[in-house]
Amino acid sequence: MADDYEIVAAIDFGTTYSGYAYCSKTDFKRSPPVIKTSAWKSGTGTCDKFMKTPTVVLFDQNRKFDSFGFEAEKKYLKLALRNQQESWYFFKRFKMRLHQRETERTNERLTIDTIVEDETGKSMKALDVFSSAIQYLKDHLQNLLIEQGMRDKNEVMKKVRWVLTVPAIWTDPAKEFMKKAAIKAGLPENKLLLALEPEAASLCCWSIRNVSPDGRTILTPGLSYTVLDMGGGTADIVTHKIEDGEKLREMHAPVGGDWGGTKVNSSFQGLLIKLVGAPVLSKFKNKHVVDYLEMMNDFEIKKQFVSLENDEEVMLTVPGSLVKIFEEETDGENLSDVIEQTPMKGQLEWTFGRLILQPELFKTFFSISLDNVIKKLKELFNATESQDVSTLLLVGGFSESRILRKAIREAFTDKRIIHPEHPSLAILEGAVIYGHSPMSVKTRICKYTYGFMAAKSIKQHDQNIPKNRTIMDGTCETMIFDKLVEVGQAVEAGRYQVQKTYSKLSPDQSSMILFMYTSTDKDPQYVTDDSCSLLGDLIINLPPGHREVVVSTMFSDTFLTVKAVEKDSNTEVTARFSFLA
Repeated sequence: MADDYEIVAAIDFGTTYSGYAYCSKTDFKRSPPVIKTSAWKSGTGTCDKFMKTPTVVLFDQNRKFDSFGFEAEKKYLKLALRNQQESWYFFKRFKMRLHQRETERTNERLTIDTIVEDETGKSMKALDVFSSAIQYLKDHLQNLLIEQGMRDKNEVMKKVRWVLTVPAIWTDPAKEFMKKAAIKAGLPENKLLLALEPEAASLCCWSIRNVSPDGRTILTPGLSYTVLDMGGGTADIVTHKIEDGEKLREMHAPVGGDWGGTKVNSSFQGLLIKLVGAPVLSKFKNKHVVDYLEMMNDFEIKKQFVSLENDEEVMLTVPGSLVKIFEEETDGENLSDVIEQTPMKGQLEWTFGRLILQPELFKTFFSISLDNVIKKLKELFNATESQDVSTLLLVGGFSESRILRKAIREAFTDKRIIHPEHPSLAILEGAVIYGHSPMSVKTRICKYTYGFMAAKSIKQHDQNIPKNRTIMDGTCETMIFDKLVEVGQAVEAGRYQVQKTYSKLSPDQSSMILFMYTSTDKDPQYVTDDSCSLLGDLIINLPPGHREVVVSTMFSDTFLTVKAVEKDSNTEVTARFSFLA
């Protein structure tokens, strides 16, 4: 990693909202560090500035980037009002497509050519969509720094180290995809770091938000605490401990799932489908884009700020255009009559263009997220690594929800629940801290057992080895899982954990491909074991003649790192992982 930088800039690329923050070396040395965050104008007049902007991208009819964030929403609404939006590409909450495509042990692999669909079902290459969004955020910050006195974009790129946030539970291919998108967006690879979101939040709360309102230090050396990062798309859970020397130790591999705030939105849409039917809702979404977006934006606000205290009812606005389509498709059927025929009778009321929900019904929208998160936390607190945890750090944009916070407090009355001010900015500011001090994290835990597929010499005609696992006239057994690190193993950050020597099959071989596998078992024997899954390959370019190469692999960084050296000459050769099929 290049060290010739003057400023660290972090981009928090979220499922629902995105933003950036930056801090110079000089400001980082202050106590506390001075970290500046982005400011966005919505253009609505209701609020002059927001700290983040919606993760929304708009492309024109020719798939050329047009706008991002509030600007994209505003432009698309104008197009929709004139019924001109049909040929444009409007992407929203597309980050979760990486998690959906590359979840654990799936057969559908993420590739460079993976496509994503926009809000109306039109598709583009995911790499183009992601890189365009990242490039917009990069350019926005570049222009700001130039306005503040830097000479030009060349000086900005020369003096800035970049950090991009990713969920901790993402797979290695998903992380590689984001890294490639960032490079395509113009971020230099030798000045680019990936920061794990709960890790960044932990660094922020420990470094600059570590004082309670009455002046007490919250997180102290020797303390173990669990971070619950509730984002728009995912929930990341990990336990950290502050070691002597003020460094973080990861106590277990991050866990979680797609239990973020978008699950609540999906449950609300599920209610509408029960009432009006999927075809009606789909027609409404396509024919009345403005009404649909305004309805969902209204729900987004309710989701965050409704508390359900004092058994308050929740009133949700339903556009008249949706009701009209429903009546047309059902020959004048009345929504009130439909509600009377459902199990929601008594919990739901339709009156004057509004749905009135009893608090228990509204709370069911949160059930998938809350049930999964609480179950996983209870499992974690019963595990050896987290039995002594007394503090739970609640961060992320979805943690702003009053219903979520109340449910977590009621489920864990024996824990001290810390919800810092501006929890959605904790990840962003922590990513800046990580950029200045990547070695703030001392130890991480391996989520899987990693190994290369290898072959080994055997006695010829060994009857115990099936013929389909032998090569070279039966003198070598193949498909061996050559273990590098194992699941649950603690690995020290910044150090290569494993060195292995591999031999050419012939002197004139110009490259070597090693297939990397992961396993949920500690000691898999063969890559064909049920617990094993192909991760990708390592491609090594080899000089002519020499037979052996020493491969060093680092599993303690936020993404896998490799170095290969020709053994006899001690010359480093080009080696790179490829996890995208």
